[in-house]
This record gives sequence, structure tokens and C-alpha cells, in this order.
Amino acid sequence: MRTRIALFTASAAFALMAGTAHAQAQQQPQAATSAAGESFDDEIVVTAQRRSESVQDVPISISAFSGKQLQELKITQPADVAAISPGVFVNATRGDQNPTFSIRGLSLNDTFSNNNPTVGIYFDDVNLPYTPMMSFQMFDIARVEVLKGPQGTLYGRNTTGGAINFISRKPTHEPEAYATLSYGRFDRLELEGAAGGGVTDTLAVRFSARTVQQSGGWQTNALTGKTIGDVNSIAVRGQALWTPTPELTVNLQGTYVYNKSDQQLREHVGYYAKGGSGYCAAALAGKLDPTTCVDRLGYSDPTPGRRTVENSATYGYENKSRSEGVALNVAYDFGGVTLTSITGYNHFNRVSGDDSDGGALIELDTRFTDDIKSFTQELRLTSDNDSPLSWVAGVYYSWDRIAGNALQALDDHFFHTRVDTGFVQKTDAYAVFGQANYKLTDALTLTAGLRFTRDDKRFTYDSIDLNPYGNSTLPVPVAGIVDGVKQDNLSGKIGIDYKVSPDVMLYASASRGFKSGGFKAAIAFNPEELRPFKGETVYSYEVGAKTSLLDGALTFNLAGYYNDWRDFQAMVTEIRSGINVIVLSNAGDARVYGLEAEATYRPTDRLTLRGALNWQSSKITDFNNAPGADDFTGNRLSNAPAFSASAMARWETPIQGDDWGVAILSDASYRSKTFYSLANRNLSAQDGYWLVNGRLAVHDKDDRWEAAIYGRNLLNKLYVASAYDNWGGIFPSQNFLGDPATYGVSLTVRF
Repeated sequence: MRTRIALFTASAAFALMAGTAHAQAQQQPQAATSAAGESFDDEIVVTAQRRSESVQDVPISISAFSGKQLQELKITQPADVAAISPGVFVNATRGDQNPTFSIRGLSLNDTFSNNNPTVGIYFDDVNLPYTPMMSFQMFDIARVEVLKGPQGTLYGRNTTGGAINFISRKPTHEPEAYATLSYGRFDRLELEGAAGGGVTDTLAVRFSARTVQQSGGWQTNALTGKTIGDVNSIAVRGQALWTPTPELTVNLQGTYVYNKSDQQLREHVGYYAKGGSGYCAAALAGKLDPTTCVDRLGYSDPTPGRRTVENSATYGYENKSRSEGVALNVAYDFGGVTLTSITGYNHFNRVSGDDSDGGALIELDTRFTDDIKSFTQELRLTSDNDSPLSWVAGVYYSWDRIAGNALQALDDHFFHTRVDTGFVQKTDAYAVFGQANYKLTDALTLTAGLRFTRDDKRFTYDSIDLNPYGNSTLPVPVAGIVDGVKQDNLSGKIGIDYKVSPDVMLYASASRGFKSGGFKAAIAFNPEELRPFKGETVYSYEVGAKTSLLDGALTFNLAGYYNDWRDFQAMVTEIRSGINVIVLSNAGDARVYGLEAEATYRPTDRLTLRGALNWQSSKITDFNNAPGADDFTGNRLSNAPAFSASAMARWETPIQGDDWGVAILSDASYRSKTFYSLANRNLSAQDGYWLVNGRLAVHDKDDRWEAAIYGRNLLNKLYVASAYDNWGGIFPSQNFLGDPATYGVSLTVRF
């Protein structure tokens, strides 16, 4: 009943929006909608350098995708971007609830919610500072820009790995509306739409929404017989664009998202020998074998098939979250210089249940609670391009607060207790930045930029053994921690680009990126475990070429890069105050070098071919560990496949004269072997695999309506999307699996 009410409400809202836009279209019949006129192969204009430019004119490695491309490729959440952008990898931690992004081997090596990501995620120029905020629904998107390598000048927070910008469609004065309804495997119903247009000569609005409703899924809990995978998610966005004068533009945006859905259950991974001592042979060989391998308590999962698991779910397996956000973008053109103010506020709250050991026993069942508030303000001045010197300069301030709690049940463990751990972390960040481009000649341009950042974090932490059964054997957890860490940093970039011809550009750059330090938030039994760690830095060097050949039919971009990553953050064993402790700290140094290429070829107006690949070599060059602890020097970085690639072919042809058209799209992606921990254990890794998708659509000549069938993971590949390596510990390791084959139909109508 609840699902039906949600669908009815969303459908009524879409119908109202569409009706409004249709009425506006009748009043202004000459207005054409941009959505209906958008082509899959349109040139993409990006704002990666805080000014509008063709992607081929930006002297950095950047992958950009239009809203039309994202829709046809069925990219519906941020993690999906990795499949179409080689060099990008997403570790689906907590069943994709805390997705960890990696670009060119650099990623976050912690799964708790309080540590900032290595890759900066921005929605309409507003930074999202924590991983729980990165599993949002993508709808009514104009484009996505993936900036590879540190962005230490123009992007201020935590961009040692890179930055990904998600840009929504903005209001226009032309009336416009669309609605897309799709139904797929596992009883999945998706409804998305938007409508907008001019209200007065100076005011335009746009309303957009998306809901996903699903009953059941591909995973079964053998203990209860229930199918896991229910989804109830609703997201709405409203925008108003006010242009009272030609010089002034004001865009106000508000977003609300509600989600109450099942969280994927963990797959139990044991590594001790059943009925014996030491490690089992299968685990040592890197194989999952529950018939011979058990955990510390002697348990293994007896269920047949990896998509059926046993799960005690003391606190359930539901993920319930809510978020609200508002953003105000104001720009004023003074003539030669534009002043832009970007103000953003987001509030995210989530409660989720999780069987953190992945088995039938209550070894470590958890209820996680996160409450995040963040505020950002940026002011920047941008020059025009009418002189040899162009520049961007600005100031930045952000404030955020995250309060987290983990209530953990260890009823069946030898600890036989329950423990409550909570923290509050507050951050103030300030920055002053500037970047200038100077044309030494008509073909040669020099770029230089600097950013000064001050980061101030305050941290409080408490943990208590609740001892509900009166016989706890748990060591006394740490309580009453109050600490802080302040850091100043100077980062920046210097680069040069040379236009060999209007269609060929060569470039080279050197840059420095910075990610601030922080605190471990997991349970601790010694105060030394909770001492702050400092920031990490990366020195990055890149050379590349961007070309447009065969009269524009072929674009080919190539880049080579080298990353010198220093003081990278990860879990290590250190000696603190004479005691060996496991801490989140500065693990050591690493280097990554590689080659990346992207090409798009349009031999005819009907056929588009696109291919991209990334090859990289990652290595830990110096590892900070206590004597006698594991030394990972020489190992590969986690979340860093040596080879990744994507390929796409789209063919379109008219039928019935020119009244109808058929579009066939096939795309595939590949990731070579990936380790999910610095230990490089095969048991917590995924061998190389392909994912293949397809789509067949029929549409009218004006693209006003479209009917399509689609399929994802058509080969039904079973693969590990995330893994936790607890080798040798008192808890088992666990895996999260990727989605199996899915397929469905969709209908889109545009007004």
C-alpha cells in the first residue's frame, strides 16, 4: 500500500508538471525544447576550470558525459560513472552505502563515515564532504565532468585523487517537460520527470523528481527465507532562475531525498581450517570455500549459491535516510570580470542496520547512525578571454559537522556483550586561491595557480561496554576523548599547452594536491589509537595531447601521468607509547604511473564508436608499520586495477521514411584484478571481469517519444564489488557482490 501511495503521488506530480509545461507550450508554440533536440553526439561544454569551454580545449585529463548519454547508458547513481570512465574505480563499501571513489590509484583507505574522500564530489559546484552523501540518485542531469589528477587550485577540499562534478539541468524560459517510466527485473519501477519554463520575462522555474520502487531483489536471507532488495526512494528538486538584468543571474535550488530500502547483506568469508588449527588451504590459495574454511568461532555459511546467505540481522538490514539541500548561485558581470557567489547547505541523516560479520551468529551486528550538516561559501572573480591574460581568483569557506554512532551486538562472540561507540567531528576550512593563464603567443599558453588552505578539525569520542548480560569479557573501550588537529597547506599547479593547429593541442603540467588529516572513529581500546593523523599530499606530473582529426569525425586524447603520493592514509599497526596498536594513520608513501587514452569516432552520421582505457602501475614504496607487523612495501595499492577499459557502439537509422528511428547501443567495461586491501590477499580481491550492457530504442523523428528495452550485466557475471580483509583477526572477512543481470523496458515522453 505504501508503495502504491508513493507511486500515485509521484505520478500525479509528474502529470501536473507535464500539464503545466504543455499549457505553456500551447501559449508559446514556437518554443522548442532542448531535451527533445539534444543529440547523443553533441559537443560537451564543461566548466572544469570555472569557465565555459569545450572539453577539447581544456588542458587537463577530463572525461565528460552529457545528460543524453547518461540516460541511454542508464547511469543512475554516482558509482555507475566508474564503468564509463577508465582510471576511475568505485569500492562499493557497505553495499554501496559509503562508495569510495578512486582515480588513477588514489583512494580513501577507510570505510568509516567521518573521513573525507580522496576524490572530491561536487553537485552544482557544492562539495559533498563525506562518503554517505555520495549514493544519491542522479536525475535531470545536464552533464558529468570527471577531472583526473589533483585539482589543488580551483577545487579546495580533498582532491588528491581528482574531482567529479555533477551538473543539473537549469531552468530555461522555453517551456520544457519530460517523463520516463521504466519497469525491470526484480519488480523494479522507476519514474522520472521534469517540467519548467518562464513565469515572467525575468523568472524561470524547473521542477524535477525521481522515484524508485522495488519489491524484493536478487539476494535471500536463508535464516528468514526473505528476499532482500526492497527499495522505496523519492527525490525532488526545485529551481528558480532570475535574470532581472542582462548582467545579473540568480539561481536558487532546493532538493529533498527520502530513502527507505534494504541494504545488501554481506557474504561471510572464513579463513581458519575447519576442525583443525591455522589457516585453511583454500584461503591460503585465495579461494572462497565454506566447506573447509571457518571463522574464529568455527562458523561457515552452508547455503548453496553465493547470492543466498545467512544473516542474523539483530538490528535489521534496512537503510533509512533523508537529506535536504539548498544552493544559491549568484553571478554578476561587471564587464570584463564576473563575480560569482556559490552558497550551499546540506543536511543528511541516516540509520542503517548491518550484520557486520556476515553470518548466522551474532558476532558483530551493528546499527549505524550518521547525521551530517555542511555549509559552503565561495566567492570568485573570473576574467573574460578578451586579452592574453585570463584569470580566476577567489576565497572559500566551509563548515561541517558529522555525528556518528555504532551500536554493536557481540552476543554469540566470546566477548558476549554489546557496545556503544559515538563521535562528533566538526571542521572549519578556509582557502584563498587564484589561477592565471597567459598567452605567450597565439599558440602557446602558460598556466599557474596557487591555493592556501587552513583546515581545523575538532573531535570528541566516547565508547561504553553496555554489558547487558553481566559477564562481558571485552577489554575496556576508550571514552572521553577530546582532541583536534589544525593544518595549513599550500597547493597549486603550473602547466603549459601548445596549439599545434586548431585541432591539435599538446600540454604538460605539474601539480600538488592535499587532503586533510583526521581521526579514527572505530572502537578503540587504547587512547593512542585515537590520536589524529596528518594530511596526505600528492605531487602529480602529466603530459598529454588532445586531437580532433578527420574533419572532426575522430577525437583522440592521450595522457601519461606520474603520481608521487606521500603520507597516504590507511590502517596500519604502529607502536605508540610502547604499545602496538592498529590505527588509521599515515601509512607511508606510494607511486602510481600510467597511460590513458580516449577516442570517439563517427564514421557516419548514424554510427558512433567510443573507446577508452587506462593502464597504471601502483606500488607502495615505503610502509609505516611497527616491528613484527605486516610490511606491505612493494604491494599494489587497493582499489587500483592495473588495467581498465570501456567500449561503446551506437548505431541509429531511420525507418518508415524519416518518421521513426531506431537506436541500438551496446557498451562494455573491463577491470583487471583488483585488491581490496593493501595486504594484496587473493581472498579479498576480484579477478578481471567484463560487464556487458545493451539497449534498443524506437523513437519519432523529433525525439518527442521513445520506447526502449535495456539490459545490464547481460552475461550475468558474479563478481565482488567490495571486500573487507580481516585476515588473522577475531572476526571473519566479508564480501559485497555486484548486481546480476537486470533488464527492463522504458517509455519516455517529451513536451
